[in-house]
Amino acid sequence: MSVKFKVSGVDRMVRTIASKGKQAQAATNRELDLSSKRIERTAKTKAPVDTGALKNTIFSAKAGNLTYKVTAPQHYAVFVENGTRRMRAQPFLRPALDAERPKLISNLRKLYER
Repeated sequence: MSVKFKVSGVDRMVRTIASKGKQAQAATNRELDLSSKRIERTAKTKAPVDTGALKNTIFSAKAGNLTYKVTAPQHYAVFVENGTRRMRAQPFLRPALDAERPKLISNLRKLYER
């Protein structure tokens, strides 16, 4: 399962980073990589464990230029995250993302205020 979240202002940020040069792009890429790994780690700790299959399959990967993806490829992950009419939701990806967002924004601001 891959949960997609749209973050507004990314296009403007990518243009700004591109205009700052290769060092800025590399530093931003490093920060995004660290952030995706923190999201992965938090999602793994928040994922409910029955057999451990869901928790063990969550991973992060680079998906493009300044783009990273955290995925839970188990076929039932979407049902765990969102719930069904017979099973309550046990979110693990969204809370991980919500916890990381302020840290990422703060770290990127520090990076560009230098």
